[in-house]
Amino acid sequence: MSSCWRIFWLELLSLVRGKTFALLLIAAGSWTLLAPHLVRGDGTVEGAQELVLKYALGGVAVILAVSILVAGAGSIACERETHRLQLTIVRPVASFFVVLGRILALSAVSALVLAASALLYLVAVPHSSLSAEPCSHVLKPVMPSPREEAESVYDAFINEPETPAEIRRAPKEVILRLLAQRALDRYQSVVPDSTESWRFKLPPDCREASVRLRLANLYGQRRHISGRLSMGGATATVENITQAICEFRLEGRPEGEELKLANTGKDAMLLRPRKDIQILVPADGFMANLLRAYLQLVSLLTLMAAFSVALSAFLGRPVAVFVAVVTLVLAEMSPSVIEQYPDELETDRVDAIGLFLSRLAVEATHPVSAVNPVEKLAEKECVEWRETVKVLAMDAVLLPIMLALLAALAIPRKQ
Repeated sequence: MSSCWRIFWLELLSLVRGKTFALLLIAAGSWTLLAPHLVRGDGTVEGAQELVLKYALGGVAVILAVSILVAGAGSIACERETHRLQLTIVRPVASFFVVLGRILALSAVSALVLAASALLYLVAVPHSSLSAEPCSHVLKPVMPSPREEAESVYDAFINEPETPAEIRRAPKEVILRLLAQRALDRYQSVVPDSTESWRFKLPPDCREASVRLRLANLYGQRRHISGRLSMGGATATVENITQAICEFRLEGRPEGEELKLANTGKDAMLLRPRKDIQILVPADGFMANLLRAYLQLVSLLTLMAAFSVALSAFLGRPVAVFVAVVTLVLAEMSPSVIEQYPDELETDRVDAIGLFLSRLAVEATHPVSAVNPVEKLAEKECVEWRETVKVLAMDAVLLPIMLALLAALAIPRKQ
């Protein structure tokens, strides 16, 4: 293990002496200070602070991600091309420790730069409303997953006379995927003078809560929407004149597991239960939430460092850099492609291939694309400890070790 720390220290010194560390510090610090002057909000202090936080820390994370991928993709490949890698291995140092030491060095640099950026944000950027209010646990309705709902209605959907023949001939997996997407986006109408309810599981010690609704009406026009929320003895009045995301604080202590919404207006309310109805329960403060978001970002950067160093063990530097950057772009773009173009029954062959590759990219890059702690931090949503521990275990420990083992197997064969 001492060999690993020696490699780590040598690689860290190399990043410092090569001015990589200094350049990253300058770039991250400059962007953190410039972001508040470049970003325009929605006219409110809270909106401006939310955008500044997203673009300041989020921008620094993007800078670090690209830099770490490029630096890691050349770490082993360059030494192999200049024949310095053989000198390191014959000292002797196990190939696994050569790879792991480089991953840890890149991770340490990214952690230090990100910590400096976060500290600079706290000191130099106004963020009073974010730090003054606690973040919130976000609870969603207790419902079957979209996949489970799709499987439950599959037979009825196929056997309906209105279902076209070409859809019946489509593969079952394709139909299930489309039904799951429809279940996720399915609207529920709350007509005037009616009440709908949804089940939630509140924490045992919950004493106060708010309800967040994404309100809409039948024709998407500006119309007055009014109603009443209740959960046990806790109630709130719903008043809204446009489509918007609104929060309504429940007056009293919420009890039971059923949230009720009574429509007392003249227009129907449209809500997607899985997306548009949430209960917010107060959690801890901004600093603790910032710490959890920081740990998740460092874990993601560690995974990127491990991936790029593993690529450098298998490929030459130009090819490794190209593959690393393309993978990062696919990880960010593929979820949007699938969300905006989910129906593959009416696509031509080229589009079908593109959708297949996008889904493949989502599955392969899920640890990177699924975690977005900066957005939760900016929206005052709690970055949960359970999720943070999971991300640390997978992205900062298990996956980097697996990638390091694979790279260690490749190094002797590439000499």
